[in-house]
Amino acid sequence: MFALVAAAAPSLLGSRTPTPKPTVAFYPGAGSPSEVGGTGLPGDIGFDPLGLANFDLLLDSGIDKQRSAALVLRDYRDAELKHGRLAMLAAVAWPLQEKLNPLLAARFHMPNLVAETGGLSPSVLNGGLEQGIIPSAVVTFAVLVSLVEAQGLRIKKAQGEAWMPGDYTTARIAERGSPQFFSLQEGEIWNSRIAMLAVLAYVVQEVASGIPTAATIPFWGF
Repeated sequence: MFALVAAAAPSLLGSRTPTPKPTVAFYPGAGSPSEVGGTGLPGDIGFDPLGLANFDLLLDSGIDKQRSAALVLRDYRDAELKHGRLAMLAAVAWPLQEKLNPLLAARFHMPNLVAETGGLSPSVLNGGLEQGIIPSAVVTFAVLVSLVEAQGLRIKKAQGEAWMPGDYTTARIAERGSPQFFSLQEGEIWNSRIAMLAVLAYVVQEVASGIPTAATIPFWGF
């Protein structure tokens, strides 16, 4: 009799077992070990001494607080590739325009857009961005980048879990998932990182010395 009463008591009085609280994403903070080094992403050598990958600062974090570290790092890699691709273009264009613009301006009787800055590439720190077609060119470039970004977001949504950082479904020279494809990805990410450092070096040395980057390259030949 007592056994039956004891067994029925929880159902009559209601369970006293506490309801588990929903789990939320936990980020240890700066300086703590992160997932970097174990992602399997091309170019991941485990370098994150400040633990910056522990912070989800991307837009998706505003609507999804349960995002895993793997998804966060995947989005960070996408951002790294985008910045790296722009940096690779800038690393070539920066000294090239310092060298070619005076020559083309004299040849075709056009404004020399680096004359105002003493031969330096027009930039936020060097000045000269208000000249001629530069403002309209900057706006046009921003619009084009926005269109590319919108296309990338559509591809990411359509592919779901199969989405790959930096992928715009353009023509490939290697099969996705093959060793050659992985090698090409590693080459791109390392060249991207070098280009970002190079552009930073351009900016710092021109502000510090006032010498155009093009003047420091000894092998121009023209």
